[in-house]
Amino acid sequence: MIQSIKIEENRFGFEPEVVAKIAQKRLRVYEMGISYRGRTYEEGKKIGVKDGWRALYCILKYNLPQVPVPIQFLFYCFIGGVCAVVNLLLFLSLHSAGFDLTVSTIAAFALSAILNYYLSIKLIFRHRARWKTAGEVLAFFGVVVVVGAFDLYSTRWLVAVGLAPWLAKLIATAFGLVLNFTGRRFIVFPESGRPDWKPQNPDSRKH
Repeated sequence: MIQSIKIEENRFGFEPEVVAKIAQKRLRVYEMGISYRGRTYEEGKKIGVKDGWRALYCILKYNLPQVPVPIQFLFYCFIGGVCAVVNLLLFLSLHSAGFDLTVSTIAAFALSAILNYYLSIKLIFRHRARWKTAGEVLAFFGVVVVVGAFDLYSTRWLVAVGLAPWLAKLIATAFGLVLNFTGRRFIVFPESGRPDWKPQNPDSRKH
């Protein structure tokens, strides 16, 4: 089974990666006692603080693609929130610099969408889950175009009915957060569900 798992990590991220992939295969794990004497740093111990951060990143990277949708959405809110702030700040900067509403909205949304794609495949969704890279990028930008059109026209409509540009953009961005997650989860980076746990064979403990 371990030979059937594609190993991507080459340092201390190996442990959380393998644990996650074994869990996703619904393999039953048994514990065996061993004797172990860890090396000191003087004897050549190589693990450090950066490896701890890498391990935390690996826990997220290899588990989040298949966690339940509500948990994915909570983590996506962080990514979407960061990108929403970038979107809003870019919009305000461009608009205050003299660019018209349409140009400011489209440019801010496009740049934040690129950041969103990068963070999505780094933290939550599995790169090339269904599509090859080119197909994935096309699917992503298809969703971006649809959500971007919603973002543009809803912002313009809210400004037209009397809201301040910053408030109009903030409301449109909040709705766009939900639409973005839905498009990414079910169109761009779809994941098949985990297999069910198989009933445990009582006799297997004897072997």
